Amino acid sequence: MKSIRNILIPFFILILYVCGLSQYMGPPKLSGVGLPYFNTEIFPTFTEDGSQKIVRVYIQMLNDDITFVSVDSGYTAEIQIDIFISNKENEFNFNRSLNENIFAKDFDATNSRHEVNVFSTEIPIDSGKYEAVVTVLDKNSGKQVNRKVVFDFPSFSKLPFLISDVLLFDKYQEDSTGRIVNFVPNLTGNFSSGADFVYLYFNTFIKEGEDDSLSIHYTIRDASNYINQRNEYAFTGNHRHREHFIRLSRHQFERTKYSIQIIATMGKFQYKIDKFFSFYWTISPTSPKDLDLALKQLDYLADSDSVDYYLEQPFEEKKAYFQRFWKEMDPNPETNKNELMDEYYRRVNYANQTFSSISQEGWLTDRGRIFIKFGQPDDIERHPFEMNSNPYEIWRYYSLRKVFLFIDRLGFGDYYLHPAYLDEEYN
Repeated sequence: MKSIRNILIPFFILILYVCGLSQYMGPPKLSGVGLPYFNTEIFPTFTEDGSQKIVRVYIQMLNDDITFVSVDSGYTAEIQIDIFISNKENEFNFNRSLNENIFAKDFDATNSRHEVNVFSTEIPIDSGKYEAVVTVLDKNSGKQVNRKVVFDFPSFSKLPFLISDVLLFDKYQEDSTGRIVNFVPNLTGNFSSGADFVYLYFNTFIKEGEDDSLSIHYTIRDASNYINQRNEYAFTGNHRHREHFIRLSRHQFERTKYSIQIIATMGKFQYKIDKFFSFYWTISPTSPKDLDLALKQLDYLADSDSVDYYLEQPFEEKKAYFQRFWKEMDPNPETNKNELMDEYYRRVNYANQTFSSISQEGWLTDRGRIFIKFGQPDDIERHPFEMNSNPYEIWRYYSLRKVFLFIDRLGFGDYYLHPAYLDEEYN
């Protein structure tokens, strides 16, 4: 039998305050501890006439991570976004500040973890390797958060075409003809298992004087590298600029983690793009593989003897146990959503995205286990290159008064919890 009293402490916090004090594992990756956490993505692309390379910087925040103040008509918040991009090779430095106001009509909306604010700006740029530092300042609280993103804008000088990076999304607007005219990018690549479709978006541009057709081939593989889907289509340069929307049905995926490779080919020239996406459980899994995996991933929350027993039972009994377990754990049965289930599997999925190694899925690693149990640390101190020392990380949970030390003994990125800190997990 497994003691779950200490494991459940962060989840009781979640029950008492829904998701307000817990670290949200979907959008954004860090969240819910009183700081203006956000997700950001750098999207290399180009203008419609192909004459200028640009990067589109996206910033995504939840209302619950922003400080609102009361006004006559509701509640308002103000944030400042600072973007600094540098390139050491040619001493390129670029800085831009954005001031954004967010309005919420009632108090519940200020604490919402479903109200997503997306801000973006376009910056002209040349080919090269860059480092971007994005800072968000919450003007009402005076607190700020920084994120660093390293990105590469490839040179297409030897190719007869241009191709942008890839954005993922599942929320969009259509015009009267059914054409997608606006969408909200998903900056985590992490989707609800209840979503019907996932979309991929990218641009291509065929250079002047090129008459060959441009072929797009994409292959989707699961975490075991087995091919799930593949498709190919081609078009000519009659319309040199083209927007691509690839729709993927959620019902064709039986696992939680996938990669997609897009290969653009024109004649002897070829360019490849890789992208990852994944799903987290918000409903009872509908396939035996999914259900077995979801049950195994309950290891840090459920009684292990019960899980082992039901893994040997027929599908319908497994499904009934899974549904019964989460119904009993539901912090707010009056709503359609089970906030605790959403949070738990978001943490599992984030652990898989972030901490997986060659030999283990992320949720089975020491860092993954601690993340699932306690959420995102308030502070991570990283030491990847220390003289006479193995790489190590220190995770601090100030509100829980816990500290964890992880060491990469072999230098392959597999961090193990130092034995001296095992008591921190259960005390």
